[in-house]
Amino acid sequence: MQRSWRLAVCAVTTGLLTAGGIAVGVGVAYANFSQICHGNAGDSYACPLTGTIPAGPAAISVQLTVTSSEAVSINKWTITCTDSNGTATTTGGVTAAVTAGTPDTEALAPLPATSDGQCTVNAPVSLPSSDPAPLSNFTAVLDYTPASSASPSPSASSTSSSPGLIDKGYASKCLDDAGNSSADRAKIQIWTCNPSDKAQLWTYGRGELVHNGKCLNDQHSGGNGSKVILYTCNRALNELWTHLANGEYVLNARGYRLCLDDPAYSTKNGTQLIVYTCRNTANQHWQQP
Repeated sequence: MQRSWRLAVCAVTTGLLTAGGIAVGVGVAYANFSQICHGNAGDSYACPLTGTIPAGPAAISVQLTVTSSEAVSINKWTITCTDSNGTATTTGGVTAAVTAGTPDTEALAPLPATSDGQCTVNAPVSLPSSDPAPLSNFTAVLDYTPASSASPSPSASSTSSSPGLIDKGYASKCLDDAGNSSADRAKIQIWTCNPSDKAQLWTYGRGELVHNGKCLNDQHSGGNGSKVILYTCNRALNELWTHLANGEYVLNARGYRLCLDDPAYSTKNGTQLIVYTCRNTANQHWQQP
């Protein structure tokens, strides 16, 4: 029988933390990403999730996905923040019953009173050693929402061109919608960067890379080597992307292990982009100005 219980978060505070801290809840994934960590039998079901948030988080969370329904623990998490008023630390822990294939988001709260400064997070994630049904593997994502950000709005449904930014990749080639199309399954390719070319103007928010009101999509969630297309935005995991500090766009489907990839380091205009195992290489680095 699948378990549906969840233990409440228990938090203790030290340092300069005072009453009246920021209230946070679940559901803050796809805001601003800090780190991804994978756990499996080879590393004793442990995932040492850590990260530094540069400034001003309004909320910090860990998103958990599993390949078989199981209890997962975030053990003795610690958040230490520093601003002009000093340093404060918050600690706590949580165990959650996570359903296979359904992301579960756990808020780390309350935040220190100094959370308008830089924060360092340490949130070890593991399978409880007493659990009789070992988990095959899991993925943990450390995420945060900046205090200054406004509440996200739904993705645009219009198919008209809208202002955006170019995404520059390997050898100064850019993410390009072939023919500046707004059709489903339009080819997404590389092309010589041109800031005045509307086919290269993209917006990124809530995990979606959007052009002409459509989203960048891993076709049929095909996995390694699968081609990337434009498709109607529907919040499916195969069109949600996490943009890392190193420039990788990590696909949220398939356990956060695939990246937007310029195949074989191509410099040929018109080469269709794919998703491929993340390797932190130049052909997987994409930067907006």
